[in-house]
Amino acid sequence: MNKKTIMLVDDDSDDAEIFEMAVKHTADYITFEYSGGGSEALNRLTSTAFSLPDLILVDAGMPKMNGWELLKNIKADDRIAKVPVIMIATSSRMEGISLAQNLGAEAYFIKPSNYDDLKSIMKNLCSGLRTDLKAKLLSMQSDSPRYIFVF
Repeated sequence: MNKKTIMLVDDDSDDAEIFEMAVKHTADYITFEYSGGGSEALNRLTSTAFSLPDLILVDAGMPKMNGWELLKNIKADDRIAKVPVIMIATSSRMEGISLAQNLGAEAYFIKPSNYDDLKSIMKNLCSGLRTDLKAKLLSMQSDSPRYIFVF
């Protein structure tokens, strides 16, 4: 079976560990990669020595290069622009949701406050990578319209 790769870009290493556990407990066909900030992620993504991930999850609120700047840079680079990006944040403010849509993200989701919800989200995302990510995201939005916004 062909392994898929999810890259998480988040300055909070504790969140990264929780995301990684959620992925590992739901899908053995997923490789999880982590970058601790926008600049580090952009350097890896633009390096021809680095294989592109199948999905990038980006925390919106990072210091230095924030998630919005990273998203702009990803979508401006022809080599990596086609990789789906999902913005993640703790806020449900419409400004952030609109910005994610305007900058070309596939979706925006609010970080869940409990592990079981995160596991469910990651299970669905992993499943979507094997089938149809957009359809899976729309299904997730239908089930949790206050937490997931698909564009």
